[in-house]
Amino acid sequence: MKNYITIKKNNKTMKNVFNINLILAMMLILFNSCSEDFLDKAPLDELTVDGAFNDKADAELALNGAYGTMVTNDPHTYRWFYTIVGDMRADNSHGGPPGTITNCELLESLAGDLEPGIWNWYEAYKYSAAANIILDNVPNIEDPNFSDSERKNILGQAYFLRAFHYYHLARQYRDVPLILSQDGDLLPAKSPEVEVYAQIVKDLELAESYLPTEHANRFLTSSRGTKGSAQSLLAKVYVETGDYAKAAEYAGKVMDSGVYSLVDTYDHLWDGNHQNTTESIFELQHVASTMTGTYHPAQMLPPGDLTIHEADKPGEGVGWAFPRFNVLNHELIEAFDEMGDSIRKWSSTLTVTDRSLMSDPPLGFADPTEPVSHTYKNGRHWDGFSGRWNILLMRYSDIILLRAEALNQIGQTAQAITYLNQVRARVKLAPTTAASQSEVALAILKERRLELAMEGQRFWDLKRYYGEEGLVTYLKGLTDTGGNNLGKNPTSVDQLYLPIPQRDLDINPNLVQNPGY
Repeated sequence: MKNYITIKKNNKTMKNVFNINLILAMMLILFNSCSEDFLDKAPLDELTVDGAFNDKADAELALNGAYGTMVTNDPHTYRWFYTIVGDMRADNSHGGPPGTITNCELLESLAGDLEPGIWNWYEAYKYSAAANIILDNVPNIEDPNFSDSERKNILGQAYFLRAFHYYHLARQYRDVPLILSQDGDLLPAKSPEVEVYAQIVKDLELAESYLPTEHANRFLTSSRGTKGSAQSLLAKVYVETGDYAKAAEYAGKVMDSGVYSLVDTYDHLWDGNHQNTTESIFELQHVASTMTGTYHPAQMLPPGDLTIHEADKPGEGVGWAFPRFNVLNHELIEAFDEMGDSIRKWSSTLTVTDRSLMSDPPLGFADPTEPVSHTYKNGRHWDGFSGRWNILLMRYSDIILLRAEALNQIGQTAQAITYLNQVRARVKLAPTTAASQSEVALAILKERRLELAMEGQRFWDLKRYYGEEGLVTYLKGLTDTGGNNLGKNPTSVDQLYLPIPQRDLDINPNLVQNPGY
């Protein structure tokens, strides 16, 4: 095969990169498929965007590529960087080397840092470009075997994916370039945050109208865009933007659909044996191969057999040297204990009592002999290529708690308590004693911390609860186990957002760095 793939659609460099990424994603699907239909395709080094969209099969291939490119071995954004920006920048965990991770944890990210900002930025645009190519080309396919409902299904999934990626861009970076076509501006300026969210809502409303409630089986319902995943993301967008009535409405649609339910056993969400459950709304899929593996477990767990750390934990552990990220904050462990939540604590954390078995964590632990906890979710087994490490990007309990939060905000506190207790009951906790609106708001914040620990939600939960100024104050007050300030030092609310990577500023003169950097 040629070393480079020739793209004839457009000779502009940026667009070529986007198109190449899509074709490489198509290669991933081809290499992992046993379908004779796939094997009958023309050689990929002759594939161009102009010639790639002739029939329904080509549209399906492009859609598979849009999903597949998110789970090749290189991507970072939805594999573990989501925990860095969502948990480590908050109060759930501490980082390890390289120093760029520490910069991010202390909210002192530099625009030139490689990790994590550049990946979260670059990959989101790569993934949204794959969706744009579908939206640009699939409407023009002339194939008598391509029904209107099939076309809308594919377009709806592309709208959902584009909205999903821009949702993460907007809440991490605020104002961002809004690219809605492969033929758009080569060097776009940033669009205001309000316009980005408006486009996200528009895309999701189209996705909701085009997509089915369920696909043919639970695997597809979890791994592909559905009416419920569009409604779930709309609920999340509306709580983020402060429209709690709309958030309650869309979370209610998901809950009333009958498609989703809490699994009986919380640990089944994380044991690697119960993937694509009724609780899964959008789940990033892995297959057993060398192309869709992840080193995520190696960075979450301590070294060695897990049973040498906590005797009642099953699993092989990670025996080989690798930087350990997301060492858990002592306050998170205390929060589990304060709640009396042994079920979620067992499923979410793993404690090392013998410090000689691991290198010293970099932050948060004043006493070098004290136990240190790691993430047990999304880990447990060292083999990152086993196909057992799907990532739950949206799940039902999140939506239940968001509906409770939204209802409480608009004065329907009694109903909010009912939904809060529904999540508590699954892990054998007694009904909440919170009664007033302010008490329930705090109870929901605490519940979300334990239910969704290390799932990339905590930073934005705190931001909604405290407000931007309040969150700056809260983060500055965090201490280690000895009472020493951790050194989180956002100088203003501007540093609650990530900086635009310097390399993109160098390439695009129309981009302006975010305030505070």
